[in-house]
Amino acid sequence: MRTRVEYNYGEFDILKIIRIMLPENKISQFPITAYLENICKSLKESPSHVLILTAQTSTGKSTVLPLALLEEFKGKMLMTQPRRLAVLGVANRLAELSDEECGKGQIGYRVHLENKIGKNTRLEVVTEGILVRQLQSDPSLEGYNLVIVDEFHERSINTDLLIAFLKEALEFRDDLYIIIMSATMNAQKLQKYFSDDEDKVPLLEILGRLYPVKVFYEPEKSLEGLVLDSLKRKKTGNILVFLPGISDICRAYENLYQPLKDDDVEVLILHSSISLEEQKKILRESDKRRVILSSAIAETSLTVPGVNVVIDSGLARINRMNISTGMENLCTEVESEFSAEQRKGRAGRLEEGTCIRMWSEFDPRIKDFPPEILRADITQLVLECAERGVYSFDGIDWLDKPSEAAWTEARRLLQKLGMLKDDFRISDKGKKALSLGLHPRLASIALEGYSKGNEAWQNLVIKYSSYAKSSAEIQKRFISDLKARLGTAPYLEADCKNVEKCEGTDPYPLILAGYPDRIAKLLSPLGQQPAEYQFASGRKAILGGQQGTHGANGGYGGQTPQWLVAPSVLAGKVQGTIFDFEELSQAEVEHFMKNHAQKKENCQFKDGKIVKTEDICYGQIVLSSKKIPADSEDLLAAWVNEVKTKGFDSLPLDEKIENFLLRVEFWNQQKGDKELAMPSNLKNKLQDDVEEWLPAFLGTSTHLSTQILYDALYWYLDGSKIDSEVPQILILPNGRKCKVKYERQEQIKPVVEIIIQRIFACFETPQICGKNVLLRLLSPASRPLQVTEDLAGFWSGAWPEICKEMKGRYPKHNWDYRVSDDGEK
Repeated sequence: MRTRVEYNYGEFDILKIIRIMLPENKISQFPITAYLENICKSLKESPSHVLILTAQTSTGKSTVLPLALLEEFKGKMLMTQPRRLAVLGVANRLAELSDEECGKGQIGYRVHLENKIGKNTRLEVVTEGILVRQLQSDPSLEGYNLVIVDEFHERSINTDLLIAFLKEALEFRDDLYIIIMSATMNAQKLQKYFSDDEDKVPLLEILGRLYPVKVFYEPEKSLEGLVLDSLKRKKTGNILVFLPGISDICRAYENLYQPLKDDDVEVLILHSSISLEEQKKILRESDKRRVILSSAIAETSLTVPGVNVVIDSGLARINRMNISTGMENLCTEVESEFSAEQRKGRAGRLEEGTCIRMWSEFDPRIKDFPPEILRADITQLVLECAERGVYSFDGIDWLDKPSEAAWTEARRLLQKLGMLKDDFRISDKGKKALSLGLHPRLASIALEGYSKGNEAWQNLVIKYSSYAKSSAEIQKRFISDLKARLGTAPYLEADCKNVEKCEGTDPYPLILAGYPDRIAKLLSPLGQQPAEYQFASGRKAILGGQQGTHGANGGYGGQTPQWLVAPSVLAGKVQGTIFDFEELSQAEVEHFMKNHAQKKENCQFKDGKIVKTEDICYGQIVLSSKKIPADSEDLLAAWVNEVKTKGFDSLPLDEKIENFLLRVEFWNQQKGDKELAMPSNLKNKLQDDVEEWLPAFLGTSTHLSTQILYDALYWYLDGSKIDSEVPQILILPNGRKCKVKYERQEQIKPVVEIIIQRIFACFETPQICGKNVLLRLLSPASRPLQVTEDLAGFWSGAWPEICKEMKGRYPKHNWDYRVSDDGEK
């Protein structure tokens, strides 16, 4: 059920309750006020108790609507925002509209280390993470009658977890209501998620009232030049600049600070890595004009005061988890169409604005990025699910199910940290970790350090947490809060086996309690720059920013450490980069390895021969090795090692195998797993799963031939289905057979090259898996005539002229396209 509501200035039937709560001049600026009764009524009458509201920027969905809901619904309400700064901004705006102080009247908020909830508070604005924790301790959310999930489109991992938990809460309660709001989202998908019958989940769409925003494209100009020009062109108002990450922001700050310091213009930074106190400054009015250098944090959720110019770099920083290394890649990517529109809208909230885009108008960009649950670290999510009693990735009803591989890897890390038992149930340590409000890695450091009386945990947790750049006062409050939580109830270690424990003498390698998989050994010669290291996963990484990096033992003065632990590292496509680390002494490493190193037999190829060794190693880090005799049965182990360490392409691939994989990718592109439609993803999966598909076909063979490899892949990737649905030979409507090639263009396309007479009497473009075949039509001499994916359009369009020319060149050939080369119509 969908209702589209367009704002009409003649329909100003405002709820009496809102007239009483707000002065008339505060009401008239919000388009949503004319439709509050309809929204409240639709939610109350919703059979599913869920309402989905898409309302464009500036409608008042986050401000006036919650106040109306307060009057129309009894009991207490919760409203979520994706970030702490957005919580503060929305809560204070609601309090301002209600002429009250936050926490003193009906409006309050809760964020980490800050709580403004009073005895009269009925509407609590909170982060999604806080509500997830609340639902863990109170699954039915007793005491609250309404939950508003705002800015749903941001789809953080906590958003997906929250929606899943709220869906379960609805099963326990018949007096709980949920409204999900965003400027834009896949509303139909949400409707189906909450009910098989979409009519039971009402959907309302309300158009906003943005002021006009003029858009200019400036791909050639520098950011600094655009900022200075904009300040001269517009004499009032602030400039909001969107940049991908903190390094770009800091660089722009350095370039702009000097030119602007004498012009009564202040340059500010808005990024999640700066302290909340610094972020709050952005929300306060100022007598000076401002240039605000921001990441995507300012796209939605909050209104930055006084902005009438937006300068958009067109780039965004996106987290993508590399499952095979257990590390994240923070990638700079072209922003989506949706983000570009959101950023533009920041300039038109208060008056007519300008948006300058630093790219060409015709540059392509995707519609939107996939949600975090499909691409980011889900360790925290897996631990939350374990506490919920969910031990499998498909054990809960997800809007988008996380990948099994990512779930398995997160579970493996949590077992190493002692937070999951051998049967994947949550341990006492895991429960305690969740109560700390930290990532499981940092929680493990805090728990280990606190229980052993090693106060080094405090500096480590601050250094690698979101409070690293906060003021000393805030950091002190953060640690004080953690100590209080740590002191409530000790956890027991007895229920966890094979835990990476860090027991030892002073100095204690406490960092290994949270990052046992991030220990790395120097590979390159001492003094070589950049220094190269190998991790237990096998991943290699270089030491980045060496002169500014500080280790655990009092600083890094330029001498390359032999061993280190790297909490801050990006996986990279081929080689990682270490940004921050803690140095380990040889004594610490030896003590740790004595308890954790394993003896393994290793087979690898050297100069075409199998070399077998007995290694003492920690993961892929070899501590010592001795050569032992190899035999023919070690061929499989050598190939598995080759693939695991060098990648799938190290196998003896030929054209037949590559073509088969191309067809597999095409099938996934059209019908299967879209992730596996990317060649790197398919080959990464085959690399990870090599022990599943290669052994049975290699058997006792003394040589891995291309035929053995093809047979193994054909079996593992269901080749009979691929042959059936992605054929190499196509039978045309005129009965002729033609060979199909699959070519990688923007997407993989089936292509047929054919002499034109052989496709006569075919009037519709042939399809494979629902996709039109690209036809390369040739002359009788096999020279190109036309390329088309629309055969019917070709016959009625370009063909008459081509036919006229061909008749002159080849008068003895048949040129009636309605008759096949065999004379049949």
